[in-house]
Amino acid sequence: MEGKRRLHGGTRDYHLKHRYGLTGAEVDAMLEAQRGVCAICLTPDPEHVDHDHKTGRVRAILCFNCNGGLGQFKDRPELLRRGADYLEGNVWKPTLVAPGVYRLPS
Repeated sequence: MEGKRRLHGGTRDYHLKHRYGLTGAEVDAMLEAQRGVCAICLTPDPEHVDHDHKTGRVRAILCFNCNGGLGQFKDRPELLRRGADYLEGNVWKPTLVAPGVYRLPS
């Protein structure tokens, strides 16, 4: 713990640098640019650095729920879109085009 504080300024900075390649000041600047709210739901004081799991690129600072939601949908936009359609009452129904072959709705 003393080494993390001496070398990185504390455990927060150590974690951010090790995991995302960012300093605490860079994360604070991102949050300031987002006006202190989650980039998705706009709730105040988000604390979770969101990143692309394939590239490692940091995207934004999110609240716990939005960050977890993206993870549950495996960062797949098409699943999120289908989820939104479902919530809006557009039930997902594949069309049988041949035995065992279905066409997905577009």
